[in-house]
Amino acid sequence: MPPIRFLAFWERTESPTLLEKPYSGLSAKDHLKRVAVVQTMTAIFWLAITLGGIVGFIAFIASDFATHQVVYFLAKWKSLQFERAKLNELKLFALVSRLHAGKRDRYIFLTMSSQIVAVIAIFSAGIAVIVFVSLESTGTLKKLIPINIRFAESVMVAFVELIVSLGVFAFLFAFSVGLFKRILSIQRKLSNYEEYRRDMIHRWGKEEVSKIEAEL
Repeated sequence: MPPIRFLAFWERTESPTLLEKPYSGLSAKDHLKRVAVVQTMTAIFWLAITLGGIVGFIAFIASDFATHQVVYFLAKWKSLQFERAKLNELKLFALVSRLHAGKRDRYIFLTMSSQIVAVIAIFSAGIAVIVFVSLESTGTLKKLIPINIRFAESVMVAFVELIVSLGVFAFLFAFSVGLFKRILSIQRKLSNYEEYRRDMIHRWGKEEVSKIEAEL
């Protein structure tokens, strides 16, 4: 194929004009088809760039918005946790201060609290037994377990009943243990009240502590 020849000239107005001759071996129709293909590919290329820019911009805005929302949620959650911890500790300080000042009888409070812990522990064991007996007598789990082998069904039912009963017992017993730890914590704070008071002032400020002590 002979080389492509281009002719160009400049008008006096200094505006460039390019005159291109058709390929010597091609008809005008084929030349127009090639030009149309080139123009179509160019349009597709620029359209892809435009769409990519739009999609990238939307993704950037969406990710930035989502990041701000997550940061706001975490900050709000942290603030709520801080306020809850502050409120609980100030309530505990008010209770310890009343016990220390004699506004409430220390012996009666600790004795009754210990008795409540023991009752909850015994109650949790009784509830666990009642749940086990109830599941065994009603046969509810036998209807839910699709096993036709009688021995396997009995073993499975007994195992599930035992797990449910132990779960109930563990939940109630954990509550009683938490209450018992709280009683021990109150006893330690009463034994070292001045140090405990200084720690509360350091953590939450003298104004909060003074406000509680003024209400005693």
